Amino acid sequence: MKKTASITSISQPRARDLKIAMQSIAKSAGERAAQTDRDRVVSAEVVSAMRDAGLFRALQPARWGGAEIDNAEWLDLIVELARECGSSAWVYSVLSAHATAIACFPVEAQTEIWTEYPWAVASSAVAPTAIARRVDGGFAVSGKWSFSSGCDYAQWALAGARVENGEGEAPGMIFTLIPFKDIRIEDDWHVVGLRGTGSKSIHVADVFVPEYRTLPFRQLMDGNAIGALDYETPYYRSPRHAWAPSGLAAVGVGIALGFVGKFTAYARDRKILNGATMGDLDTIQLKISESAAEAEAALRILKANTAEAMAEVAATGTLTIGTRARCRRDQAFATRLCMVAVDRLYTAAGAYAIYEGNSMQQAFRDMHAVAGQVVLNFDAAGKSFSRVMMGRVPDDMLL
Repeated sequence: MKKTASITSISQPRARDLKIAMQSIAKSAGERAAQTDRDRVVSAEVVSAMRDAGLFRALQPARWGGAEIDNAEWLDLIVELARECGSSAWVYSVLSAHATAIACFPVEAQTEIWTEYPWAVASSAVAPTAIARRVDGGFAVSGKWSFSSGCDYAQWALAGARVENGEGEAPGMIFTLIPFKDIRIEDDWHVVGLRGTGSKSIHVADVFVPEYRTLPFRQLMDGNAIGALDYETPYYRSPRHAWAPSGLAAVGVGIALGFVGKFTAYARDRKILNGATMGDLDTIQLKISESAAEAEAALRILKANTAEAMAEVAATGTLTIGTRARCRRDQAFATRLCMVAVDRLYTAAGAYAIYEGNSMQQAFRDMHAVAGQVVLNFDAAGKSFSRVMMGRVPDDMLL
């Protein structure tokens, strides 16, 4: 295995720089949060600031100039931003995480993407809803993908496709990397929550994708793709859904922690009929405490989850099916904890919280949109964990 720069040699000072930068950028994103919601896209100023600070390169391999920081440090960056603006944090989580996916492709693809533009990022279109037809030297890809978060600011799309008459990788699914110059964006993102993510649909028509910009579906999912084997840092070589969805769950954590702060300030000053404040009520104090505990516990779950998984990958080179199932379960459970925390306080906030200009209603909507993401669905993740515990084969393609 080729050696890359170690985390200890590059990530700690850079991680501190990224943390300081994110604290400032999060405040700016918070000031723009309502406008981001109305515009249905993250502010260009916020995206530019994150790019210039190197935040999108947090998980990029060091050999390409990335920070290659620890998972826990990455989660903290997402939480910091999500406290202020859930949509901005969602886009940041997606675009920064996909650097590790690019690193799994053959070195020719990495060279093409990061030599031309070292800050290049890929939005997501992971579901294999397009068709790839094998042609000389690669594939011709046609189709549509929905939910491509951050597509307005991405240079590439990480796009799943089904191989027409494919053989080998059942059921013939691949991942492709497609430049946005070959992609048409459809402005169809009219939704209730996470409005500012700009998660629009994208289309391609008979676009040629060379072989080196493709990967079998299971190789990326299982962490044994050809590009990943060049790197020592565990998250490149880990089964992907054992850690990457923690970044999405961290958005929920940040929203919940931010909601606790917003509600606490509101309750402290809100006068009720007897002249006291809402914050004087024992029931309100208990609600604040319980919701804060849930959100904080959720973050601890995510950090412990990823740390244990990375340690197992470092020691054994992979993850057992039991670890994969537990990681999936914990990501979904942490998200559910955060949704419960937000719902409790939103219900207690009363009628003022339903006004469009109130930041609590935006956070409430965003929290429910996070919980609706398929990889964070507890019913699916919990079922898979239980099947593994009982010695049965899980029917979950995300494991």
